[in-house]
Amino acid sequence: MKKSNLIYFILVALALLSFTATSLASPQEGGEKSLLGFANHLFERGHYYQAVTEYERFIYFNPNHPSIPKARLNIAFCYKMGEKYDKAIELFRNLVDEYHNQEVGKEAAYQVGECYLESGDYELALIEFENFIDDNPNHLLTEKAKWEMAWTYIYLEEYASAEKQLFFIKEGSLYQKPSQELVSALKQLPNLPRKSPIMAGLLAAVIPGAGHFYMGKKKQAVFSFITNALLFYGAYEAFASEIYAVGGLVSFFSLNYYSGNIFGALNSAHKFNKNVREEYLEGFRRKYNLSINLKGGKEGPMLEFALKF
Repeated sequence: MKKSNLIYFILVALALLSFTATSLASPQEGGEKSLLGFANHLFERGHYYQAVTEYERFIYFNPNHPSIPKARLNIAFCYKMGEKYDKAIELFRNLVDEYHNQEVGKEAAYQVGECYLESGDYELALIEFENFIDDNPNHLLTEKAKWEMAWTYIYLEEYASAEKQLFFIKEGSLYQKPSQELVSALKQLPNLPRKSPIMAGLLAAVIPGAGHFYMGKKKQAVFSFITNALLFYGAYEAFASEIYAVGGLVSFFSLNYYSGNIFGALNSAHKFNKNVREEYLEGFRRKYNLSINLKGGKEGPMLEFALKF
C-alpha cells in the first residue's frame, strides 16, 4: 500500500508541475499567436488599416519575436494595397536596409519597384526593377522583375524595349511561355483596328462634324454640324447688316468652335487607337495573371506560385 501511495503521489506531483509549467508558458505563447493570427486574418480579408494596428501591437508586445520582420513586411504591404505608395515605399526601403541579405529584404526591394509601377511612376519603376535584377541575378523573383519591366516599357509605349526585355527571361522560367506569347502579341499591334487621326482632322476641317461621323459619333457629328452652321450664318448676317461688332464677336466664337471641332476629331481618333491597344494588351495581361509571393512558414520563407487563366 505504501508503495502504491508513493507512486500515486509522484504522478500527482508530476501532473501539477506540468500544469504549472503550461500555465506559465501558454499566456505569452497564446498571446503571440492570437495577436499575429488576428493581424493576418485582417490582412487576408482586405482590412489593411486594421491589420496595421494589430501588426504594430504584436511588434510592441513581442519586440524580439522571429516573426517581426514578416510582420513589418506585411505592414508595408498593407499600405501598398491601400494605395498609400509613398508610405509603403518608405517602409519597404527600411526593410531593405535592415535585412539586405535576407529574404524579407529581397522581397521588400522587389516591392519598391512594384509600388512605383502601380503608382504610374514608370521611370522609377524601371530603375528599381533593374537594380533588383542586378543585385539578385539568381533569385526567383528576378524573372518576375524582368516580366514587370517589359510591362513598364509597354505602358510607356516603348514596345521595342519591351520586346528586348522579354528575351532576357530565362528558359524554363514560369514566365517563358507568357513572354514568348507577349512578343507575338506586340508584333500584332500594327494590325489592330485603328482610326486615322489625319483623316479625322481633314474631314472635320472640310465639313464640320464629318470627323466625328468618321469616328462613329453620329449624334456629336450632327450637333457639331448644326452648331457650326448656325455660327457661320450668324456671323454672315451680322456683317451683311453692317453690325460689325456683333459680326466680329460671333466670328470669334465660330472660329474657336470650328478649330475645337477639328482638334476634337483628332483627339478622338488618338483616344480610340489608344483604347484598342490598351484593351488588347490588358486582356493578355489578365490571361496570364502571374504572381510570385513570399510566404513565411516554420521552415522559413517559401515561394508560392500562381498562374491564373
